[in-house]
Amino acid sequence: MKQECMRVRTWLYDHAWPYWAAHGVDRVHGGFVEYLDLAGRDGGAPFKRVRAQARQLYCFSQAALLGLPGAREISDNCWQFFDRHARRGDGGWARRMDRTGVIIDPTSDAYDLAFVLLAHAWRYRLTRDPVLIESAAGVITTLNSDLKAPGGLGWLADAGTSGPRQQNPHMHIMEAALEMLDASGDARFAALAHQVADLFLHHIIDRKTGVLREFFTADWKPLDSAEGHIIEPGHMLEWVWILVRAHRLLGLATLDDVQRLYAFATCHGTDAHTGLIYDQIRSTGAPLSRDSRLWPQTEALKAHIAMMETFGLDTSPQISVTVDNLFRHYLDHAPLGTWIDHRRFDGSPKVDKIPSTSLYHLQLAFTELLRAQSTPGYDTVAV
Repeated sequence: MKQECMRVRTWLYDHAWPYWAAHGVDRVHGGFVEYLDLAGRDGGAPFKRVRAQARQLYCFSQAALLGLPGAREISDNCWQFFDRHARRGDGGWARRMDRTGVIIDPTSDAYDLAFVLLAHAWRYRLTRDPVLIESAAGVITTLNSDLKAPGGLGWLADAGTSGPRQQNPHMHIMEAALEMLDASGDARFAALAHQVADLFLHHIIDRKTGVLREFFTADWKPLDSAEGHIIEPGHMLEWVWILVRAHRLLGLATLDDVQRLYAFATCHGTDAHTGLIYDQIRSTGAPLSRDSRLWPQTEALKAHIAMMETFGLDTSPQISVTVDNLFRHYLDHAPLGTWIDHRRFDGSPKVDKIPSTSLYHLQLAFTELLRAQSTPGYDTVAV
């Protein structure tokens, strides 16, 4: 897989990071721009989502650790903007700001808080500032004070909602908790990861079928509606990688579930002709949407790597197909260093912008491949 490693390294180091450093940083107001237009210019979004700022902080903090010139300054300056403007007066975190940093939606959102926690993990890796550990612990406090679900099973998607329970924010809380634990060794983040793992192991995964649903009732039963049968194979593959990390960092007995998720997602969620991962399938395995966003392909890459490293499976053919698909369908037809974020089943683009948030998916998958293959010049200490 040397060729795939050099291909992704060149794209990430020589094109994506420099491009987003030049075009994705708001050098007038601070922070990062929300999206680019399809020509690769600032799309002029009048808002900044907290999740987008947090994801980009991860990207440039890791890039700084991996030696990108100027990345440390970007991470430092954008953290100052983030910490000053996105943090509410009560210590919690807002959902959305205007372009200048004025909060326009102060709502606590579980998905956003997960990425706030992830940003803390990578800023701590970069700076080793102990203040960040306590700030990250404050994210747990906000989760529990603003979003703890009645009955104590997990968290609400956002403050004030009584809608269905959602697995997706819990998945990212687990991911971020493991990152904070790995970075800091602090037991509070191990406890948070254990909370999510217990919910996953006892309520979220259906062990009879290997299915992982998106939406649940208040007591984490499958919804008796069309929404309750939505399966996103990209999320199943994302859980594969996260559960392998949980096994390594926490000693959790998750490997049987890893195999179930991987088998179902790759069997039913993959286009047999292209190897692309579908957006959605039904709980029966039948396709629901054959369109394909970019991010499920990156999650497939991470899952293939995890299966190779954990079980000794030869997933190198799947890795090669996935890397080729990412370039062929998403990266090669966009301004160099950017992407087409969504494609229809017929191959036509399904987008009108280039969202900054997708760099997180690409970067994490590509650095995982480089770590796994020990590409010369890659600092494995950083991940």
